[in-house]
Amino acid sequence: MKFMLEHKLPRRLRYARIYFQAGPTSVLFSLDGASADWHASIGKKRSVGMTDPEYARFRAQVPAVELLDSDGERVLIRDSAGYEELWEKPHWTLEGARKRKD
Repeated sequence: MKFMLEHKLPRRLRYARIYFQAGPTSVLFSLDGASADWHASIGKKRSVGMTDPEYARFRAQVPAVELLDSDGERVLIRDSAGYEELWEKPHWTLEGARKRKD
């Protein structure tokens, strides 16, 4: 659990920031002069993955040499750098990459 209070207190409160975090939950309150702002989040951020155009740009930088396996949802390929990459669809999410010893 984290709790942080940051402030500058001359005669009047001109600036204050309060941050509270407990597990995956966090709350931030910020006061700056006459304006106030707050943000809260619950849970971990999810990885969305790459879109098809982003995946195509990535493949152009490191081309795939060989398709090793595909089951419709996952694709195992070998790239030009010699790594084996396991990708999950429909959003291209890299599940793992390892260098194969030859």
